[in-house]
Amino acid sequence: MAKILIVEDHKDIQALLQDVLAPTYEVVQAFDGIQALTQFHRVHPDLVILDLMLPNVTGESVLTTIRKTSQVPVLVLTAIQDKQKTVALLKQGANDYLTKPFDIDELLARVQVQLRQNKPITAQEDDALQVGEILLDPKRHAVTVNHQPLTLPKKEYAILALMMLDPHQVFDKRQLYEQVWGEPFLNADNTLNVHISNLRTKINDLAQNPKYIISIWGIGVRLV
Repeated sequence: MAKILIVEDHKDIQALLQDVLAPTYEVVQAFDGIQALTQFHRVHPDLVILDLMLPNVTGESVLTTIRKTSQVPVLVLTAIQDKQKTVALLKQGANDYLTKPFDIDELLARVQVQLRQNKPITAQEDDALQVGEILLDPKRHAVTVNHQPLTLPKKEYAILALMMLDPHQVFDKRQLYEQVWGEPFLNADNTLNVHISNLRTKINDLAQNPKYIISIWGIGVRLV
C-alpha cells in the first residue's frame, strides 16, 4: 500500500483528506513544517501532499529540503492563484499543484497519476510491448500498427513507448512532457498537444480500430 504524507495545518482539510485517502492508501499526517520533515524522514512516503501556508517552516522550505535528498512526487495545495508563483513552485521541484478549494475527484485522480508515474518500470529495455494492434520493439526501435510499419520521430516514439509501458492508465500531460523532453513543463502545452495529435493520427491511419490515444479533459491522456 502506498504511503502518503499529508502536510496541512488546517484540521478540517486534514480530516477531509484522511477520509478520502485512508481507504486506499496509508496516510501519515503532519500539521506544520517541522513535523513534516520529521515524518518525511521517518516514513519515507511515496507521495507528499503539501500545503504552502504552514507554521514554523513554510511549505516552500519543506519542498526545498525534500528536493535535496529525494525526488518523491510532491503535490502542492495552495490558495494562491498566481501564475508566477505556480511557475516558481514547478521550477523548485513540485510535481503538480491544486488551488483551494479543490475538487475531491480531481485530487484523487492527480494522486493516482503521481503514484503511478513514480512506480519503477518493470519491463526490460529489450522487451517488446503490445497494446491491441500496436507492437513496439525496443531492440529495433521499430513500431508496427496492424502489421504495418510506422516510422516515428524520436519524441513521438518516446511518448508511445512510455504510454505502452502502462496502458489504460491516465498520463498527466506535464509529467509526460517532463519525462520525454527532460525539462520543466512551462508553456509547453501546445508542443505536447501537437506531438500527441500527430502520433494519434499516424496510428489511426493504420489501425483497423482507430481509437487508441484518448484525451481526458483536465487530467491528461491514456492509451486504450
